Amino acid sequence: DLLKKACVRSLIDDERPGQDIMAILDRDPAAISCLQTVMFFKGFHAVQAQRVAASFWAMGSMSSKHVALAIQNRVSELWAVDIHPAAQLGGGLLVDHATSVVIGETAKIGSNCTILHGVTLGGTGKERGDRHPKIGNNVVLGAGATVLGNIIVGDGATIGSQAVVTKEVPPGMTCVGLNKLLDPNISFNRRETVKKREETWQYEVAGYEI
Repeated sequence: DLLKKACVRSLIDDERPGQDIMAILDRDPAAISCLQTVMFFKGFHAVQAQRVAASFWAMGSMSSKHVALAIQNRVSELWAVDIHPAAQLGGGLLVDHATSVVIGETAKIGSNCTILHGVTLGGTGKERGDRHPKIGNNVVLGAGATVLGNIIVGDGATIGSQAVVTKEVPPGMTCVGLNKLLDPNISFNRRETVKKREETWQYEVAGYEI
């Protein structure tokens, strides 16, 4: 009962859960109602549980941090989603399918982002302190994408499925493979080609790296 009351206190004045629901209904074709989203979407459940854990973590005491870590551990057991309580998550967040999503301690995610299953926002293993990615607003992280290190993924960027990103991604760009940018403006010929097929990301990327 005490934990239930703590959960209510943590979220009652927080606008982000409502923003998350609206984002899910807007961006996930499988979402058909607010009730369905709240009852059955484990990505939504995992994000709200992290927000509760974050409120305990922010209290600063060792006992409150232990509660936060216990919530993190339970969420990982229930839904296979591992988000550190200290990670900062913006509103309007859609975590679709959610299985195997990992978000590290010093990661930050802006507003109105979409994260697919299997995404990792991790460290390189070579640093301590601030060591995780900073994701801008309106970013899409495709299924299985891995973003490592204290780097910035700019507003409106897209990280393709299974991409591995260890370098910063400029705003509005798409990154695929290993640090490969799909840059429609790299040459006049590229721009003209893209104009003819804006519906696809299949631009030639050979030899172009961040």
